[in-house]
Amino acid sequence: MGSADKVAAILMASGFSRRFGGGNKLLFPFRGKPLARYTLELAAALDFSGGIFFVAAGDEVAALALDFPGVTVIKNNAPEKDLCESVRLGVEAAGSGADQYLFFPCDMPFLDMSTVRGILEAGRHGRIVEPCYRGRPGNPCLFSAAFRDELLLLKEGETPRLIKERRPEAVISFEVVSPLILEDIDTLEQLEK
Repeated sequence: MGSADKVAAILMASGFSRRFGGGNKLLFPFRGKPLARYTLELAAALDFSGGIFFVAAGDEVAALALDFPGVTVIKNNAPEKDLCESVRLGVEAAGSGADQYLFFPCDMPFLDMSTVRGILEAGRHGRIVEPCYRGRPGNPCLFSAAFRDELLLLKEGETPRLIKERRPEAVISFEVVSPLILEDIDTLEQLEK
């Protein structure tokens, strides 16, 4: 990726936490702070020239970003449309000037700066960078703006994974050093463990 590339960070915080079993997992305290704060802090510490967009459905989750002056909060009024709505809102908010879109789930507290920098450095025009550990794919994924229209046209129930499946030749795998980096928290048991 060229140093002049504009990368937009899109933080997706609109899920329903169905498997979590009790409240919104992004608000749940993990090691002293709400789970979503880890992703917000990580994104805010990196230089995203294309902006940082926090797509949240609820006011409580949206409020987690209020003390980050460089983060734009985008209200998702239709979270029932699943991930495609968060993707669409984030890509639209970033505008057509972005060269790359980096999609962050907000339930990955072990994701670190060196991993994100490695993903960004692997980015190329017309390519998708997918972190993985021993062949197991994970997030966050970096999409070239060449896929902007496809990202905007995802239908309800579809995810950016569909684009990766349609375009396997465009996918660059970025190997991470530990499986913990790609671990996301979906259940209360995972959080406690």
